[in-house]
Amino acid sequence: MIDFLGSPWLAYAVLAVVTAAARLRCGSWFAPAAFVGLVWTFFTGASLLVADYPVPGRGMWMLVVLIVAIQLGALIAHEIRPQRDSTAGLDRTIELESLIVPCRKWGLICAALAFVGCVYFLFESLNEFGLPFTPLGVLEVGAKWTLLRNEDTFEPWAVRILITWFHPAALLGGILFACSRNRADRAIAILTLLPAAAYGAFTGARSALLLGLTCWIGGYVASLLVRNHGQVPLFTVKRVSLLLAGAGLMIAMFGAVDTIRDSSWSQTFTFDLRQQKLANYVFAPPAAFADWYAHFDAIDPQWGARTFAGEFDLLHLKTRTVGTYLEKSNILGTESTNIYTIFRGFIEDFTGYGAVLVAMLLGGLAGFMYGSISHNSRRAIFWLSMFFASTLYSPLISLFSFNGATLAWVVGWMVLTRPKSFPLFLRLPPAPKSEASLG
Repeated sequence: MIDFLGSPWLAYAVLAVVTAAARLRCGSWFAPAAFVGLVWTFFTGASLLVADYPVPGRGMWMLVVLIVAIQLGALIAHEIRPQRDSTAGLDRTIELESLIVPCRKWGLICAALAFVGCVYFLFESLNEFGLPFTPLGVLEVGAKWTLLRNEDTFEPWAVRILITWFHPAALLGGILFACSRNRADRAIAILTLLPAAAYGAFTGARSALLLGLTCWIGGYVASLLVRNHGQVPLFTVKRVSLLLAGAGLMIAMFGAVDTIRDSSWSQTFTFDLRQQKLANYVFAPPAAFADWYAHFDAIDPQWGARTFAGEFDLLHLKTRTVGTYLEKSNILGTESTNIYTIFRGFIEDFTGYGAVLVAMLLGGLAGFMYGSISHNSRRAIFWLSMFFASTLYSPLISLFSFNGATLAWVVGWMVLTRPKSFPLFLRLPPAPKSEASLG
């Protein structure tokens, strides 16, 4: 009986049941309570399947408790302020159309700054390493920077400052894609991801493209919900096809980055997808968290230094460790990971009980803003985009441990809260008819 109650699969079953109940109660997979459960049900189940050793039940139960705490917070907010359909359909359309110009303008500006940083970084690296400006030479830049980053060597500050603008570019691009049906605008929205992809190629880092995509998807989903009054079905043929295409793109990206990292010593460009390494990188963190928590010794609360590692480092409050954690866990064969999900940071920052409280508060905020879609579209886009992006990145680590993510939503706040601008004909009252025309 004790072994059964301590089973990680029982904890997983509880998560699946709560998630199904949240979907039935809220009526949408994009409701915060259902969405966070859907994401974590998928990643946790996959992690339990790929792990090569028995996952500690104690650690898995703690993981599920924290996820369910987010769901309960969101469900409580849903009951207090349920999402209602708005009858002001024209006002909603005008509201979103008023975001097209500023998102296009500032998205392009941010993308241009980041792309300038990418170009500067590429040619400086080619010059420093004595490499030719050829396809193989460009690939070798990524391989050499992979080695340098492992030795705690980073890009010049000028490059890092410019590059970080790809985060707000991606966020605004996602909002633009959802708000505008114009093909040119949508092409611009997709191009805002180019700096993140280029930076990932030049540094041999997966995180750059993952961060760009996460910010983009967060902005897109939040804006799509506002545009459709919160009624967005997830499992349609079109969206399932897009999900599968996105998964294929991510797998291809994973193999391409490994190819870039190997190009320095192989002197060739040979695409090689290592399935075991891919499974470990994508699905290992939940099992790694469970293993870590099962052997966790209480430490003094860090009060945000893990969840906001980049910001604490920038303010010289606490030095950030490269890769966040030095110790590694063996999850799958010879592969190891030092990625322990967002929840390890929560526990180290606020203790176990504090982490549960923080999780409930975050879920409550997301649920409250989901219920506010009909009342304040811009504010809902801001907070919900943050929630969706953070949730998608949470199986890895806190999204806001990166300064660029914080910058993205600072810029997003300025764009979304700017004075509304409507077409001139909507602001002018109709001219009164003269007595002569009436007679």
